[in-house]
Amino acid sequence: MIMMLGFDSHCHLHFHHFDDDLDTVVEDSGKAGISHILIPSIDVETAEKSADIAEQYGIYSAAAFHPEHLPEDSTGEEEWLSIKRVLLRPNTVAVGETGLDYHHGTFEPEKQIRWFKRHIELAESIGYPLIVHSRGAESEVLKYLPSSLSVPVILHCWGGDELLTDMALARDFYIGVNGPLTYKKNSRLRGLISRIPRDRLLTETDSPFLPPEPFRGRRNEPAFTRFITMKIRELWGGDASIENTSYILWENAMRAYRLHPENRRADIVYQYRDSLYVNLTSRCQNDCNFCIRRAEDGLNGYCLRHREDPSESLVLSTVEAFPIEDFSEIVFCGFGEPTLRSDLLMKSAGAAGARGVKTRLNTNGLCTSFLSNHQVVKLLHCFDSVSISLNASGAGEYNRICPSTVEDPWEHLMKFIKLVKTTGIRARVSVVKSSGVDIHRAAALAERLQMPLRIR
Repeated sequence: MIMMLGFDSHCHLHFHHFDDDLDTVVEDSGKAGISHILIPSIDVETAEKSADIAEQYGIYSAAAFHPEHLPEDSTGEEEWLSIKRVLLRPNTVAVGETGLDYHHGTFEPEKQIRWFKRHIELAESIGYPLIVHSRGAESEVLKYLPSSLSVPVILHCWGGDELLTDMALARDFYIGVNGPLTYKKNSRLRGLISRIPRDRLLTETDSPFLPPEPFRGRRNEPAFTRFITMKIRELWGGDASIENTSYILWENAMRAYRLHPENRRADIVYQYRDSLYVNLTSRCQNDCNFCIRRAEDGLNGYCLRHREDPSESLVLSTVEAFPIEDFSEIVFCGFGEPTLRSDLLMKSAGAAGARGVKTRLNTNGLCTSFLSNHQVVKLLHCFDSVSISLNASGAGEYNRICPSTVEDPWEHLMKFIKLVKTTGIRARVSVVKSSGVDIHRAAALAERLQMPLRIR
């Protein structure tokens, strides 16, 4: 097996062409050094299938309407909600492919532009990279993409001229290149690619279409990414090995899709069972001995460790964008202590509650160390219920299990529980069995506090 990193950044494994041998196709891509694959979709059906494949094989997918596969309905609201539901899946990391296609003219330009703008707004509102199709409409795509975008843009199978390419590069867009780069008569594309900075270029196959030389006439597949990489290496002057060339292109795709350790996008919302969780921060006052943060960056396929706290505007637009009414409750928990962002916590809980969704706060109960009693009660009234991490039967046990930067954390926790009881809000305390807590003593304490106890 070839040991290297490679990324097929645009591959339609959801099409029927792969129904009979998908296992083999994915296995062969790994043998060819293609360690990562992203599957863009064209409609709701393929978005759901792409997400299933991505989760099954540990790869990635994207969800959107292709400009040739737009909803027939004038608004397509139900289908639009279905796309958003797919974007909540753990391995679905981008909005795409969307854009404009004036080559086939399946839909009138006005409708394509309307849906393209809708996808752009969605990508920005949830912080997801945007994959753009632009066949026969390269200048129009650049026209409708805002001059300043907060998310990466990947121009798939780019066919713009030098001027348009320079305009795209000036806006830090990524350029996707695939099989036609290898065609003997495509010197124009090779000349164009030669002028693109090395850190802006992505390899893609667009499988099952556009196979490279020497596979023209056959079904394309991710393993053939290697032949595109070889041609790029040649255009770069052959001054790097195929492995190093592939690594540079892999890093580009990882950055473009915000999967690289240097710019990894953490999920603000994630699903667990029939609840939707909101992840406001990765900061916490405690370093509990059972906490998943000690060993992992997330759970159930979601990345939850924020490199820095997401902006207030991004959190609120994310909560607004997704169909939160689908869930039994919205839980403010995440990878850190949500009350550390108390103002945003109240705003986002209020936004969810205004849409008729039940809200729950999961907390370590230490916010009395930095909020007044009045502020704590005001915060609590934003929620329908609260779950409090008790995790001990007394101060000594708490300090052992949950070392904290807060002075006298147990006293603050007990104070918080008393304040909760004054509000009449439905509440419970919880302990983690594997933490070493004395379950019997913790249960006795919960009974004295007149709080239901959940043993996790």
